[in-house]
Order: sequence, then structure tokens, then C-alpha cells
Amino acid sequence: MVMQIKPAGVRKPKLNRILISGCGGSGKTTLAAKFASSPERALFISTDGNANRQGYMAIDFEFPQKAEQVVTNFLQALNIAEQSSDSWEVLVIDLIEDFDERTQSLLRNEFSNQKSAQRAWGKINSLFKDMQSLLMSKFRDKTIILLSRDVEEFDKKTGEIIGYTPALRRAMKNIILKDQDVEIRAYFDRNHNRQFDISNLRYEETKRTLQQIIAKQFEIPQPAIDPKEQQEAQEKAQKLKAQYDKAFAAAKERGASDNDLEYWENMEPYEAIMSISDWVRIKESAQSVVDEEEPIVDELFPVGQN
Repeated sequence: MVMQIKPAGVRKPKLNRILISGCGGSGKTTLAAKFASSPERALFISTDGNANRQGYMAIDFEFPQKAEQVVTNFLQALNIAEQSSDSWEVLVIDLIEDFDERTQSLLRNEFSNQKSAQRAWGKINSLFKDMQSLLMSKFRDKTIILLSRDVEEFDKKTGEIIGYTPALRRAMKNIILKDQDVEIRAYFDRNHNRQFDISNLRYEETKRTLQQIIAKQFEIPQPAIDPKEQQEAQEKAQKLKAQYDKAFAAAKERGASDNDLEYWENMEPYEAIMSISDWVRIKESAQSVVDEEEPIVDELFPVGQN
């Protein structure tokens, strides 16, 4: 039998892997549904029940009591989606960072020493690699859309807002964003009009198709931007910077090395705060943290905060 090497096929430009970020009410859910031929042809795996409340077909994801069970439950949701795959064209994961935040909460109580903390962080990242693999293997030819809140980026020195980014840890971004064909940010401009910024478009020739999808007519409320909300956003950014500075001060006070500090400085602010908080937990006994007048761990991460 004669075997021949076939020439490599040219991958057809497509928009099958999409990340949409934005604040609540910005139109993420509706935009995601517009990638299907009709709203009824979009299926949501929803962590907050929002898709079902808006009338979309949805699988409400229930988080388990153990982190290891997250992927098992996610696989069950994918199996349900697979069984009904003829009824939908677009699968939307809403919201993707909730899996990260809830898994961290489940694992946080396991942090008893540095080794267990490192294993736990590695376990979190492994969970998302597994989830990505499951999505890609089961629905290679389907459109997969990830929804995320966006958070303010701020200047570390001045505390001023300089931009917005999906609410994803850096490690999670590295796992997720490498597979996306495009990133879209939904927001309101100063005239209260919805806008959609396109970035990291993998195939320039798909831009026209993408713009046509965005331009589809759809009706959702147009809430006016309240000056109070703008003030709250600024205060939130300033509070985050204060927490960031306090976390570093606490780390230095407890003898963090220059390598540790450099490692945290290269993280996103929220990620750095969490990492330092875990490091402080490891360095001190639980009782000594409770007895402090202003415990750094509890202040940075109040109980129940996501």
C-alpha cells in the first residue's frame, strides 16, 4: 500500500469561540443569543439564573460542596446539552468566572500550609483545562460563547480607572483566551447608547460578519447611567487599590521576600490580593489572625464575598 502525505488543509475563518464581557445590563446575554439564527436556538449553562429569567433556554448550574465535583457536574450539564444538540446552535457559558470564584471558595478551607495551597491553586487551573477540553471535544463544530463581567483596570500609583478587562485571573485568561476567535466588550457610552468593542479578532475577514451579527435589531431596556453608579465605580476602584496596598504592606511586614513581592506585582490586583491573603493564612495561625485588631485576611476577604 502506497501512503502519501496530503497537503495541509486551510482552516476556514470562523467565529465559533467568543468571549463577551460587560457590566450587568450591558447586553451580554442578548448579544450572545444573536449569534444563533434565532434566540430560541441559543442554550445557556447559567450560574446565576439570569438567562432563564430573560426567557432563554437554559441549564441552571448548581455548584457542589467539593471542588473536585465541579467538573463532574459540568460534564453532566454538557451531556444534557449534547442530548438536545439538534435544538440549539450556540452554547453560552454564563458566567465563566463564577466557576473560578466558587471553586476557590470550596478550596480555601483546605489551605493549611504552603504545599496544600500550591496544590489547591494547581487544582483550580486543572479544573479549567478539563472544562475547556470537554467543551472543545464535545462541541467542536458548535459556537461556544463565554460571558464574563468586566472589572476596572486602574493605575497602581494614582488609583485612576484606565480601562476595563474581563473578570478573569491571569492564569485563567491564559487557559481560556488562547482559544477565542474574538473578544467583545459590551458597555454604555456617555450618551447612554450601547456599544460593542471588538478586540483580538483572530480572522480579519470575519469582521464584517461579526458587525452584522452585532447590528441585528433587538430590544432590551436602556437604563440611564446614574451619576451615583459612576461615583460608586470610582470608589470601588479606589477601595481595590487600598486593599492592594494594604496586602503588600502586610506581606512586607510578615517578611515576604523580594521574589515573592515581584511575583505578586506581576499579577492582576485582585489576583495578587487573594494570593497574598492565602500566604498570610499560611504564615499565621487562624487564632492569631482572629485576635488582631484589624485582621488583614478578614478585611481583604470578608466571609461570603465572591
